[in-house]
Amino acid sequence: MNCNQDPPYKHGLRSDSLFLEHLRAVLKQSALLEYPELGRLNTWKLGGTALALLNAECEEDICSTIQNCVRNGVPWRVIGKGSNLLMPAFWPGVLIRLGRNFRRLEMVDQDFSATFGAGMADATAAQKLSQKGWSGLEFLIGIPGTIGGAVCMNAGAHGSETSDFLKSVDWLDEKGDWRRSNRDELNFAYRSSPFNSSEKSVVLMARFTLLSKNPEKVRQKMAKFHAFRIERQPQKQPNCGSVFRNPPNGNAAKLIEASGLKGKSFGGMQISEKHSNFMVNLGGATSDDAVKLIEFVREKVWIDHKVELRTEVHTLA
Repeated sequence: MNCNQDPPYKHGLRSDSLFLEHLRAVLKQSALLEYPELGRLNTWKLGGTALALLNAECEEDICSTIQNCVRNGVPWRVIGKGSNLLMPAFWPGVLIRLGRNFRRLEMVDQDFSATFGAGMADATAAQKLSQKGWSGLEFLIGIPGTIGGAVCMNAGAHGSETSDFLKSVDWLDEKGDWRRSNRDELNFAYRSSPFNSSEKSVVLMARFTLLSKNPEKVRQKMAKFHAFRIERQPQKQPNCGSVFRNPPNGNAAKLIEASGLKGKSFGGMQISEKHSNFMVNLGGATSDDAVKLIEFVREKVWIDHKVELRTEVHTLA
């Protein structure tokens, strides 16, 4: 698929309203929402509004949106469940969220391969695999994101990562051209992939080759991971998961706790009393509260331990 055809207008529209009007006119199946509330689009429940949200139902509409944004200098970004995003007070671009048509699943018994649409929830994917007794991605049960996000972030837990069982990825590049890449063509690292390095690509589909095991053992393993998360991580307060990456040969939560920061707060944002690498929205928190608390933690840990913490959460900027 190629989305590089010239649009039926010259470069640059005169206003946001004209841009959105034209974009809506070229969409085939997808809905465009103007000025969506960002707090509804991320698990931290932070942020103000964005220019628009595309609820995408086909590749063609994603291509059209990317094309129009690039031609007009409008930023664009794909979001899943927003479980790893810090949203600003206002973002002057188009957010793209994959809809129902990107939540499909195909399972092939002959080689234990599963192909997931990038919009499928991680927990749903884990449950589907457990029903077949296919092992490898049980850790996804505790990650509140989507398959696309898991691939982009190389999400992991309990000693496993998304890339461990990945076979190939279908994706659109920053120009909207369709591509398929095999696992050995992609450079994955800890909480990192080629897809989040530029943040200008769209993961559409991911294929995995799993291990066949006893279904009950797979379910037990998954239940153990789920219980671990409930016991040790805040569940009832809005959060984005782990805020910082673990440094080499270290543990971010232990460093933060050793600096006496558990429970520290700025405005409505607090370092969780349950897990020091989680920050929770106590109610009424702002994006600025989150930024200030993140920077405070980084500075204090550097002063105390001479360790530079890198954020796992991404900022929509």
